[in-house]
Amino acid sequence: MTARGKTAGRPAEVVCVNCGEAVRGRAGSRGHGPDIAWYVHYRPCAALVEDQMERLHVLPEDSAADLYRCRTCGAHRVCHTRWRTRCHICLDDRSTGYALAAGERVLARVPHEPALGDQVRRFAGLTPADAVPVRAAAEFQAAIAFGTELDRRRRDGWNDVTGDVHGLPWCGERTGPSSHGTWGVHDRCGAWQRLRERSCPQCPPEPGDRSFAALRDTTHLLYLVRHRGLLKFGVGGARRVRQHLLAGAELVEVVEGRHADVIAAEATLKRQKREAAMPLRAWRTWRMPASFGRGTEVVRAGVRIRLADVLTDGRDVTATFTTTAWRTGSAPSRRS
Repeated sequence: MTARGKTAGRPAEVVCVNCGEAVRGRAGSRGHGPDIAWYVHYRPCAALVEDQMERLHVLPEDSAADLYRCRTCGAHRVCHTRWRTRCHICLDDRSTGYALAAGERVLARVPHEPALGDQVRRFAGLTPADAVPVRAAAEFQAAIAFGTELDRRRRDGWNDVTGDVHGLPWCGERTGPSSHGTWGVHDRCGAWQRLRERSCPQCPPEPGDRSFAALRDTTHLLYLVRHRGLLKFGVGGARRVRQHLLAGAELVEVVEGRHADVIAAEATLKRQKREAAMPLRAWRTWRMPASFGRGTEVVRAGVRIRLADVLTDGRDVTATFTTTAWRTGSAPSRRS
């Protein structure tokens, strides 16, 4: 994918999506770095993110794709194993112009939407008195767009859902249909699979299996549970919370809020806890219940997390998940 423009019938000029510099020649030639994450890159921009993503080697070998993790913020992205990719969220010191336009749009809304300004500052780790840098606003918008895309595809019975969103981190939204797919781990068989269909092709259909189309108008919850020496946070419905409880986790906190606010709060938590969440491989084989998946959004129990700090307009519904309520499925389901 390229960023182009035509003038007076002359051939289209190819420019770097990240810095706006004109790029000439073929990909990989002098001045023209390799194409990354669907877009043309000027060679200095390509060099900045050459080691940004760590390949995790978890997807099936015959898929020709794999899962990559950003070494800066910990976000995941799926990419073809022969392609180059970069973080959905993180920009860099050369990002300018077009790459920051989404952040400028967010900042233009802040004077009229104080709650939005509070969300961006929490995401960026700023105080209420700090001015919001345009880069931080752009990264916030990219994180929200990524979280929303994943939530549209999230479904009951699947964990660690992630994918590849064309247009991020620069555009603040999906800009094209091209993608390396959305992938997740199916709870019943524990296999990484591409979410092409409604159900897992390796398992028989599950009663009550519901797609996002059936769930999009239901209440969204931000939850926090504890198991042994670990904390797990995430988003979903009452069924997702009950799944963790039935697996032996202890309920810590559940907050209900608008869908957009819950997604923003989750993005903030991921950024705040990225350092604490990284070195968990030694815990994974025996410490975590199956409902925790591969350890996404898992931190050690000593890390301070208070959901009300990131979902300030939410409603605490922890008390409704009593022993009777969560076992019978009567936990809150009010439409957002």
